Amino acid sequence: MNINWYAVLTGFAVALGLSIVLSLLTPVDGTALLLLAAPALVGGFVAGYMVSGATDGAVNGGLATVIGAIAVLVFVLVMEVLAAGLITTVVTATIGVTAILVQAIPGAAAGALGGWLKTRREPSATGATAPR
Repeated sequence: MNINWYAVLTGFAVALGLSIVLSLLTPVDGTALLLLAAPALVGGFVAGYMVSGATDGAVNGGLATVIGAIAVLVFVLVMEVLAAGLITTVVTATIGVTAILVQAIPGAAAGALGGWLKTRREPSATGATAPR
């Protein structure tokens, strides 16, 4: 298992940017909740594609998703403790940790797909395989 922290950081940045854009463009309703999985899928895929192999892709994609979700959750919890109080913050933390565990699965799956697709690239015109 090889963790490429540059790939994890890139996947996190892509997921964070996409989630900001989606939160600004979509209203909060039942169908918009399905769009919340898109940043995890895209960020995980990007992190997985930056490494080779399905196993390393799954690890890097899952880490990109989880680290990004933890960073956002910590920010939300700090803001909520300052604005709402301790009881609501504990409820939000419980829901947030559950959501992080659920989001790790699509991030890791997309990362595995990205890593697998990178190893399935076509060989170059000279007959040699592309560097990994």
